[in-house]
Amino acid sequence: MKNKKKYALSALLFVLLIIGTYYFILKDYSFNEFLNSLVHCSPEIILLAFGLLASYAFFHALYLKRMLKHLGYKINFYQAFGYVFTEVYYSAITPSSMGGQPMQMMEMSHDDIPYRVNSVVILLNTLIYKLALITLAILGFILFYDQLFSFNTLFNWLVILGFVTTILLMICFVILIYSKNIMYKIVKLVIKLMKKLHFKNIAEKEAKLNESLKEYQECAKFTRKHPLILLEAYLILLCQRISILAISYVIYRSFGLNENSLSLVMAFQICITLGADFMPFPGGVGVSEGLLLEANQLIYGKTLATSGMILLRGISFYLLVIFSFIFYLIFHFIKRKKAIKIRKEKKI
Repeated sequence: MKNKKKYALSALLFVLLIIGTYYFILKDYSFNEFLNSLVHCSPEIILLAFGLLASYAFFHALYLKRMLKHLGYKINFYQAFGYVFTEVYYSAITPSSMGGQPMQMMEMSHDDIPYRVNSVVILLNTLIYKLALITLAILGFILFYDQLFSFNTLFNWLVILGFVTTILLMICFVILIYSKNIMYKIVKLVIKLMKKLHFKNIAEKEAKLNESLKEYQECAKFTRKHPLILLEAYLILLCQRISILAISYVIYRSFGLNENSLSLVMAFQICITLGADFMPFPGGVGVSEGLLLEANQLIYGKTLATSGMILLRGISFYLLVIFSFIFYLIFHFIKRKKAIKIRKEKKI
């Protein structure tokens, strides 16, 4: 009963986020105008957008499957997709997307993939995924600097701050993954906090944390000593980034427009992503919609800008989160059912 209430509240929260965001941005926009613009969309091209969305999830799952295999843990694609959609769903409903990866790690631990292993995999995922974004951003800045930074000062600053912040975060993740001293200092701080809070068996917990940290460092060292593994991960996550970014161009072409190139439309989308990542909103939703609406006026024109935004965010974000929620419920429920069955068998 408690779980059902939790899922119902989560779904309600997500629906309220959608309604609130779109009311704020689209309150002066006619819904009939959106429906009229949909008539001119090519359904075949819209289907391609769904294919790119599926590719986005597939490449994330492929990364998890391959990286865990390299570290000695075999999972199937069903498990990999379960971890992917858990992360997507919780990232969407928590402030600054903070809940996705901890929940993803928890689901992995339920499949006997220890935290010392899955934490390395998740941290590397974040680091390399951001590296892929920075790579594409630099290419976009070189090729389309005048177009990208010519129409809104706030947009320009958000993009620049997002770019700098992303690089700083990447440096932090590198330190967290590969710096032995930093990790041991974090453990010491945790132990000090536990002592102040009067936890029991602190010496035993400290020994376990230090042992786990040694194994964590071994996993990190393994990836550093095998650069081809990191190159493979980079190529997979670069494909994942391109898949989600290319949806913007597919939506653009679905309206019969072809003046702007794939690379320019993707470059605008990269800038929007950087600007949204800089702002501390759930998934960057509010800022992302606002930036997208203004940037789309340069791409689609004023008439189709809002329609393009609704389609793009509807497919690349809200549809993905809705599907993730459904998949997560099935994935989590089946796993929980199996765990209850195993506990009952052990009692017998």
